[in-house]
Amino acid sequence: MNKDTLNILSDAISDVGSWRWWYTEDDMFQIEFCDIQFYDDSKPEKDSHSLDVLAIRFTGNCFAVFMDNYDSETDRNWYERLHNDELAPFAIETYEFGFDDAEMAIKVFDSYRNKIEIKNFKGIDIINSSKHILFGKCNDVGFVVGGDELAVVGRKGVFTEEEIVLSAKKWWSYWRDYWRLRKTKDAYEKDWACEVTIPADKDAPKGNWYEEDQSTNE
Repeated sequence: MNKDTLNILSDAISDVGSWRWWYTEDDMFQIEFCDIQFYDDSKPEKDSHSLDVLAIRFTGNCFAVFMDNYDSETDRNWYERLHNDELAPFAIETYEFGFDDAEMAIKVFDSYRNKIEIKNFKGIDIINSSKHILFGKCNDVGFVVGGDELAVVGRKGVFTEEEIVLSAKKWWSYWRDYWRLRKTKDAYEKDWACEVTIPADKDAPKGNWYEEDQSTNE
């Protein structure tokens, strides 16, 4: 997967997304996120169309380490509770999330006091040597994970690179329509991912990016 595609994927997950779950078995580690800026075409026309869940799956020499800044032992089992669906998702810090940047991943790793080895983590050398890595900060908790192979998985299966690019592009087109039709009889159902991604002028959301002749929509 090329760098441009990974950057698109990173933006789509981290802009308004949250870390919601994780899972591991054998030589596989999977981390899941919600509120993704990908267009979900499986929903009825006027439903919200942001993708609710997206997973990043690592295989081949995969590893995972979680971090936190908690002092209380009661709080320190947060990662088990997240795995067991007992916690609300952790909001991602948008500019502290990314793929295949070992230097930044180590900075994120070092910014936390407590480290929890989840899978095959023996030190930061594995961060430098892994073919693919993903890191993220979520305020008091964070993660660095990776492996030889990376797959992007939705409810309908694995995304190709072309599908990643197209899904992100279609989401932004949907976002424009969402704001253009907001508070009209043709409005979409409320979509949190759109609501928090506010146009430069939310009171006139057609803006410069609205390409149709506005006079036809008065």
